[in-house]
Amino acid sequence: MWMPWLCTVCCEWPKIMRMKHALLISVLMFAALALARPASAQSEEPTEVPEGSDAERPVSTSEREPVMVMDHEVTPMIGLFEVTKDVNVRAGPGTNFKRLAGLKAGERVRAIGQPKDDTWMAVSQGGETLGFIYTPVLVPVVDGALSEQFFGSYMSEDQQNGVACDYRFRFEGKVEVEGGSFETADYEVRFRCASQQGAKIFYAHMFLTEAPIKSKTGQHLIGLDVRSIGDGMEEYLTTRYLYHPKSGDMSFEGHSLPRFANPPKVQEFKTTSIKDALTQALEASVISWTDDAWEKLLTKAE
Repeated sequence: MWMPWLCTVCCEWPKIMRMKHALLISVLMFAALALARPASAQSEEPTEVPEGSDAERPVSTSEREPVMVMDHEVTPMIGLFEVTKDVNVRAGPGTNFKRLAGLKAGERVRAIGQPKDDTWMAVSQGGETLGFIYTPVLVPVVDGALSEQFFGSYMSEDQQNGVACDYRFRFEGKVEVEGGSFETADYEVRFRCASQQGAKIFYAHMFLTEAPIKSKTGQHLIGLDVRSIGDGMEEYLTTRYLYHPKSGDMSFEGHSLPRFANPPKVQEFKTTSIKDALTQALEASVISWTDDAWEKLLTKAE
């Protein structure tokens, strides 16, 4: 039923591409929807965050009453942090206070609160108060869970012969990294795209490492994997970004299959949240895909 309509779209493409972008995307997405089998239809309802998900954000809760830690007043905080280099734990917020213990790079602590001198933080480990640590050696372990799915669209610059897509992005769950001490937050991205070559629905996988992969710099890894693009079953087009949640800085790190993707024109990004970082990484990756990549994605057999 969809083939005559799709042929009409392809034949009349130059005319369609002169229409307003919003109308074009709507028309083309109808073609992509026609390709979906009823059995593969998926709910558009927001995905709930699994029960027990702990939003471990390093956010000071200034509305709470100050508490005392080892005779020092601190403003309560919540958050899980990783130590980036060996550090002393002290009885107060300063190097003049007694050394109580030491922590090795890679160990994790939970925030209790910060004193007026916010270069120090009171921390605990295993439910026991440790003392105060110098804040610059700590990086947050982030929670990548998203409570709602979100949507976006893409249209190539070449409006005459290009590609129009919309996408749906949703959180799937968390996976413990084999041999590592952290989890990745995993996401599913569904694309519905059309061009003169045809219309197609395909899926990609995105992930965020919840702990830094570079402890010294506090950088996490964001990646987008597209299976449908490689020549082999295990050949993925992976695009990687280094993300620093403390500063919001994100940078392009590389592609796995350079012939299917060009280096992005913009390689440094400023983000405001995890969701914003994921969105910018996704859209920068799609923009970088080559004509060969789109041909593969829109014509490759299931």
